[in-house]
Amino acid sequence: MCFVSRTNAARCECRQIWAVLLLGTAVLLSGGSAVAQPAASPRILIDAAKVEGEISPTLYGQFDEFMFEGVKGGLSAELVRDRSFDGAPNATGLPRYWERDPDDRNDDSVLHFHWDDKVFYPPSRQTSTDVPDHSLRVDLQSAHLDSNDAQRHGIHQGGIPVRKGMTYHGYFWAKTAAFDGYISVALEADRTGGQSYGSAEIRGISNDGRKNDWRKYEFTLTSSEDDPLAKLALLFHGKGRLWIDQISLIPADAVQGVRADVFEKLKALRPAFIRWPGGNVAQDYHWMWGVRPKDERPAWVNLSWGNDLESGDFGSDEFVQLCRGLGAEPSLTVNVEGRGATAQEAANWVEYTNGPVTSKYGAMRAADGHPEPYRVKYWEIGNEIWGTWVRGHSDAETYAKNLARYSAALRGVDPSIRLIGVGDNDMNWNRTVLKISGSTLDYLAVHHYYGAEEMQGDPLNLMARPLHYEHFYEKLVRTIGQLVPNHPIQLAINEWNTALPLPAQHSMLSALYAARLMNVFERSSIVGMSAPSDMVNGWSGGLIQASRHDISVTPTYLVNQLYASHLGRQRLSVQVESPTFDSSREGKGIPYLDAAVSRTSDGKQIFIKAVNTNFAQSLHTVIQIAGAKPHALARVETLTAASLTAANSFSTPDAVAIQSGSIAAGETFAVDLPEHSVSVITLDID
Repeated sequence: MCFVSRTNAARCECRQIWAVLLLGTAVLLSGGSAVAQPAASPRILIDAAKVEGEISPTLYGQFDEFMFEGVKGGLSAELVRDRSFDGAPNATGLPRYWERDPDDRNDDSVLHFHWDDKVFYPPSRQTSTDVPDHSLRVDLQSAHLDSNDAQRHGIHQGGIPVRKGMTYHGYFWAKTAAFDGYISVALEADRTGGQSYGSAEIRGISNDGRKNDWRKYEFTLTSSEDDPLAKLALLFHGKGRLWIDQISLIPADAVQGVRADVFEKLKALRPAFIRWPGGNVAQDYHWMWGVRPKDERPAWVNLSWGNDLESGDFGSDEFVQLCRGLGAEPSLTVNVEGRGATAQEAANWVEYTNGPVTSKYGAMRAADGHPEPYRVKYWEIGNEIWGTWVRGHSDAETYAKNLARYSAALRGVDPSIRLIGVGDNDMNWNRTVLKISGSTLDYLAVHHYYGAEEMQGDPLNLMARPLHYEHFYEKLVRTIGQLVPNHPIQLAINEWNTALPLPAQHSMLSALYAARLMNVFERSSIVGMSAPSDMVNGWSGGLIQASRHDISVTPTYLVNQLYASHLGRQRLSVQVESPTFDSSREGKGIPYLDAAVSRTSDGKQIFIKAVNTNFAQSLHTVIQIAGAKPHALARVETLTAASLTAANSFSTPDAVAIQSGSIAAGETFAVDLPEHSVSVITLDID
């Protein structure tokens, strides 16, 4: 992720930017500034007998990153925040997200907390970070088991979404030398004296006679009500001292630790691959932070995104399991020289995922419960090293030499892996990397972001921009052929998106850009992989917006869903005739109509992906097909909205939606493409 693009967008006054965009759009809708050039009726001319190339089966993937709630809270089903008490405490000794129960109205002379950096679980770790370990020490001085004292003594965390009838599996680790009593856990309405939705008592809190022994206590709660903002309470009954750590609560419908609602949305995207852990974070992350038993992993500070505290709960094993569950290939980005990273560390990661159980790190994977190698195929060597915002930043020559070292180290462990190098929109960077280390690469990664600053108040710049990339890819084809002859290298456009203020980022405007760019991907033989930024949350560009109690998808998500579910393997010859427009900075004579056509490998279906970027007029389009005989009916799926500025949100989740229907088809037929719309026409072939 290009830090500069997002930061500049953040500096802008979003309301002012959106107002400018609305004004520009209004002018265009009223027939202002952009002059449509006269042309014959729009036509899409397809030669099904002419296959221009193969479309990569990995063309459409996804990208997720440790970025705010991109993983925690978004992807992860874990409901407890800071479950290891590592956040800085308040005056009462409780870290962020935790509060004294029932509340702070009155003094509680019985109950005292201490943020303990001497006693914690696990007592020792195989790897550590710059986040010191802590637990919560609880001292109950004179609360008697059989007293008539009705005062509650405990802690709670709010913002816990619960569903009626859903079972929640939880646990915590505790240690005591002298505690006489028990602990109750409960899901409740988050108010003083609020309704209880389900509770359990945990007795036998002891150390089994062993000094300083940590024990895991498990519980199950079933909620009697729906409440998106409930609380989880731990109440202490008795007296003495104990330590609490690693509290967890996960709904029973979680899919291998992933939120069920998010998993279903991901499944609908049919990702061919998923890229992780970054992004900028890849240049901060050390893979050992995310292996071994979950409760033994350290927390770490996310230097890329607000110094946010991250848990180690979602690591290599969880990521690979997610990919396998979705039928996607994992694509791992290794840290190149960032935050103390080395080529040997990266090679060890390959051994962990792909090595036999007889190897050091393959044995570690087996000890973590996964004896069979993961056989991770795609490995990216660093992220945006050209950017000053990442750790490990360098010039192109230094990166190219590091790339050679890292490539040799990784392939020394597994020669079968496919390597992705850091490219840029700057051809000088690309030439240097390709000249020095191009022979080691299978892919060159390039990222595209285009936002309000680049648009300069003209939405038509956004509509024209994807065609710039089409020419850029042609230039890269020639450059690769010159600098690395007889060595095929494809592009991985594994970060792309608009970078607009809300609500524009979630509007039909962004969807039109996405669809035209994805048409360019399908037409460009050099593009082998692509992934929008980001998959879940992280920033407003996240395709799936998952709050703690709701979920919404953006129009760009819907374009990805539509395109990934209609991916042909054969790229067919197509010519498009269309009226045109002039943009203020991205060229003149730009066609309003954009199309890409593909056919399934068995030849039984043809997919026509048509984008109408005209904001005000539908396009009555004639489609002619030579070399194939379509059935008499065609299926049409169209992404559109009542207006160009309509945007999806939690309150308006279907403002932009896919509409399905059928039309008469044949070797020549016509279709009306609505204004500002994306359509996929599926033809069954005899």
